[in-house]
Amino acid sequence: MKINVKRIPVNGERLTGHEPASVMELDTDDVRFAQAIAYDLLAQVQGAALLVTGSLRTPVTLRCSRCLKTFDWPLVVREFVVHRELHGEDFVDLTADIREDILLELPQRALCGEQCRGLCPLCGKDLNEGPCRCQPPQEAGRWAVLDQLQLKKK
Repeated sequence: MKINVKRIPVNGERLTGHEPASVMELDTDDVRFAQAIAYDLLAQVQGAALLVTGSLRTPVTLRCSRCLKTFDWPLVVREFVVHRELHGEDFVDLTADIREDILLELPQRALCGEQCRGLCPLCGKDLNEGPCRCQPPQEAGRWAVLDQLQLKKK
């Protein structure tokens, strides 16, 4: 997204619209941007610097890190802020700044719901649909070795 700095009036300019998500190169196996990124920004030239503030919104399709199903999630960047020193250029490209803020807003571990039970580690059944028939392995526990320790009594 490029802004023509020379056209910004003294009191600033409100910029609203949609930027194609494909320009941001954000899609991965676990994240899909099906719609354009909506922006509502205020651009101001302050001396030899450009200040852009506002918000970004777009629906995102994420893959749950527990059950691997996809779900829709409303991504919102409420406080988008860019301060850039100007060195005589007519245009400033905000694409990298928008991309960075969107990536920072994505959850580290996407969950379709707090109650998601995930997949059985043995058979792969979705535990949200019901229990599986696997028998959990009988572990003695990490302290079982200490039960076998024989200490000499004085």
